[in-house]
Amino acid sequence: MSEMVSHAPAQGNVKYGILWMVAAMFMFVIVDSVGKYLSLSYPVLQVVWGRMFFHLLFMLIFMAPRVKTMMVPNNGSVVYLRAVLVLVMTIGSVAAAQLIPVATLHAIALLSPMMVTAMSVPILGEKVGLRRWTSILVAFVGALLIVKPGADVLDLGALIAVATIVVYSAGHIVARYASKFDAPSTVLFHTALLGAVVTTLFTPYFWQAPDMEGWALLALIGAVSGLGHYAIVKAFSFGEASTIAPFSYSSLIWAMLIGLMFFGEFPDTLTLAGAAIIFGSAIYMWHREKVLGTAA
Repeated sequence: MSEMVSHAPAQGNVKYGILWMVAAMFMFVIVDSVGKYLSLSYPVLQVVWGRMFFHLLFMLIFMAPRVKTMMVPNNGSVVYLRAVLVLVMTIGSVAAAQLIPVATLHAIALLSPMMVTAMSVPILGEKVGLRRWTSILVAFVGALLIVKPGADVLDLGALIAVATIVVYSAGHIVARYASKFDAPSTVLFHTALLGAVVTTLFTPYFWQAPDMEGWALLALIGAVSGLGHYAIVKAFSFGEASTIAPFSYSSLIWAMLIGLMFFGEFPDTLTLAGAAIIFGSAIYMWHREKVLGTAA
């Protein structure tokens, strides 16, 4: 799953912003899919290490002239709180992808906008009207269809994914604070730095020597993850967030296609129904904010 960052309002050709967002979602589905493949042979924390370490390495290489300006954040406590949340989210997403189809993981990820809205009330003091609360409750029903709590055996992977999305959504809230003090590149740099350092410290306890394919794929998820974040920054540089953000839901289409092609996975009927309900709720919320301009 992607880690979104806050951006200032931008202007430009919206169609390019949409294309960059769709491309970013494709990259993040690739990251989750390759991470799933790697987790079948390597420990989850080693996969997370690869994603964080190589993400940091590529940032150091391609952003070398700006590294000095990113080394010391203006508000380190907020930046590193978000970094911790992203690390937990990354571990959760790799663990969940190991247990459930990638498409199911991204279907559950559709809950994020609703969770961010719900969290914004007690944490940020934002006002949310009755219709938005209704949308959140409807989306929750959709999530229940995916998790299937009434089944004989609870879907552990789906439960991990839901918990991961809660952490991921909290990261959005913290990112709003972080963006007031530091540039997105600084936030992303320290996110990768903390993740790489923490997972490296624990490598003696979980390390399994990769073969050439393993090294290549570990480097790939770090590089593609970095490109995905760059694509998101580019996407929001071409249009307003309220216009571009809904196209993040294209991740579900990519996830279904890749899951079917490479893992022989396809969501069951209840998962598809739950995803449709969550998607509809999210689009309704976006419509009221964009077209009607209300939080009611």
